[in-house]
Amino acid sequence: MKHKLLYAVSALIILSSTMFAQNRFSIGLVGTRFENIGSEQKLTEIDVPFGYGVILGYAINPDLTLAFTGEYFKNDLKTSIGQETDYRGHLSAYFTPVHAQSIRPYLSAGFVYTDKTFDYKSINSTESKGYFDARFGAGVDYALIQNISMNFDVGIYSDGLNFVGWSSSIGLRVNPHIF
Repeated sequence: MKHKLLYAVSALIILSSTMFAQNRFSIGLVGTRFENIGSEQKLTEIDVPFGYGVILGYAINPDLTLAFTGEYFKNDLKTSIGQETDYRGHLSAYFTPVHAQSIRPYLSAGFVYTDKTFDYKSINSTESKGYFDARFGAGVDYALIQNISMNFDVGIYSDGLNFVGWSSSIGLRVNPHIF
């Protein structure tokens, strides 16, 4: 039993060190601005919908990366009757069709889960809801120095029937050549 555990731990260490040596992982910070499209389902009711978050990526191969982005938003509602707090989690695939020295354009698609909490100060009440949207985007990574890039991204969100909003974001990533 001890030998099997030792072999398993050794294999895990070797595999993980190989993955890190191949630079398959990336991490970054992102700032995002949202806007609504239409009047029914909305991405946000926040007056100034700007949030920030962290992105973690794993390159499956040089052309395809899977990434998870977690974002946080909190601000006054447009109607000034309270505040909205959002936690968003994106799981997306990034396809990089062109590989250039310092610029790497990409297309992305994935799903977003949003957990919204409304705090209505005037009536001393809170309301929470969660929902899924699809996200389709395009962006470009620009290499600042080796293994660090600036990222610009635009995305559109759909609830399955309608486009409900769009976003623009800027980010800073470490080990960016996997995107």
